[in-house]
Amino acid sequence: MDQLLQFTDRGIYCEAGDFYIDPWKPVNRAVITHAHSDHAYRGHNLYLAHPKSVPVLKYRLGGDIQVQSMDYMESLSHNGVAISLHPAGHIVGSSQVRVEYQGEVWVASGDYKTQDDGLSTPYEPVKCNAFISESTFGLPIFQWRSQQSIFDQLHQWWRKNQDEGTASVILCYALGKAQRILSGIDTSIGPVFAHGAIANINDLMISAGEPLPEVLRITA
Repeated sequence: MDQLLQFTDRGIYCEAGDFYIDPWKPVNRAVITHAHSDHAYRGHNLYLAHPKSVPVLKYRLGGDIQVQSMDYMESLSHNGVAISLHPAGHIVGSSQVRVEYQGEVWVASGDYKTQDDGLSTPYEPVKCNAFISESTFGLPIFQWRSQQSIFDQLHQWWRKNQDEGTASVILCYALGKAQRILSGIDTSIGPVFAHGAIANINDLMISAGEPLPEVLRITA
């Protein structure tokens, strides 16, 4: 075994622990960084994820899947390999996966965000020997404004549309981006309507204690 974690045709594999991280083909043991569909697939025998990811995983993959939950900073050992989850800041429940074996530590980031969005548990760097990083927007060309400046602009646009009698429509992912927007907008400006796909995820998160505002479900 040359590397603690290695890329295979099924996903990132830990041979010493005999488990995969975010595998895209069916495996026996899968550690899931978060519930987005490009990281969480059907068909695994056992899933391991953060507790806040579990309701969405069961909603999307089926209520009969076998899921073990583990909170941030907790640790479990499998075949002598220590596994722990650490905040990734991407969406609610998103996790980096820390793997330790015989004194060597590797971390697989999954999707992560270093800016605190006020809803997800903020990203925390994890000391390690090797870091496998997702890097969707890693090129220097991508420079992000502060979240507050985006919301200020959104509120200005929303109020302008109201004055002109125009509906304001925002398109976003049903899981993650929708909740980030809802947690930051000023709902005193007006009522908020949501597609059923978003409302369903909201209901799961609100039931789990996430502070999301009330929305009106679009039914037609």
